[in-house]
Amino acid sequence: MAFWDNVEALRKEQNTSYRWLAHKMGMSETTVSSMRKAGTEPRASEATKIAAALGTTVEFLVQGVDSKDDAETRDNYFLKYTNLRKELSKLVDSL
Repeated sequence: MAFWDNVEALRKEQNTSYRWLAHKMGMSETTVSSMRKAGTEPRASEATKIAAALGTTVEFLVQGVDSKDDAETRDNYFLKYTNLRKELSKLVDSL
């Protein structure tokens, strides 16, 4: 179950929904929900899509650890994501 716990932690950290995650993966929300509720680790192709959508590695999702380079990449991705959300929010508020 560690895989889905790690997905959940990143999803909350990034303030995203499973609907968004499913969309980024090119899957239905129902499919992602079924995989999560079953508590089994997804196939490698699905795990790769989940990791890419969340800006992390499959290694992190499975084991909860990254190599130093992967952690820096994830942190940079999250920083860019956060800044983009702030700028988008400002833009929407100005309309």
